[in-house]
Amino acid sequence: MPWLLVVHIVFLLTWCGALLYLPALIASSSGANFEVSSRQHAVLLIRQLFNLLATPAALFTIASGTLLFLVQGTLGIWLILKLTAVVVMVVCHALYGALILRLEREPQSVVTSLCVALAVTSALAVLCVVWLVLAKPV
Repeated sequence: MPWLLVVHIVFLLTWCGALLYLPALIASSSGANFEVSSRQHAVLLIRQLFNLLATPAALFTIASGTLLFLVQGTLGIWLILKLTAVVVMVVCHALYGALILRLEREPQSVVTSLCVALAVTSALAVLCVVWLVLAKPV
């Protein structure tokens, strides 16, 4: 089922791109000297990106990956390691949502250090997934 693999890869790329782009958006909207209306507009756009692009991409990535696992029946230590890295990505995704909610409640809060930590963690998890997929035994 090559089409399922293509669907999985497309949604994975979208999700990974969002995971790497969201911390920059969140940090820039929290640390900048915006007017109140401009800051609210920026947070609204970030929330829409999170809700309408990143979250569906994550859900479709996980669903298509599960279907691939069920169809191919591949199992091994590399799969356990890859799923662990995916869990780290899911936790980062959830924490981005929490940061967005924090910015909505406390517009003056500065979350730059949290964004940097999440960006590094997300990037490492994405790189780990890519490395594990490329190192997958035949």
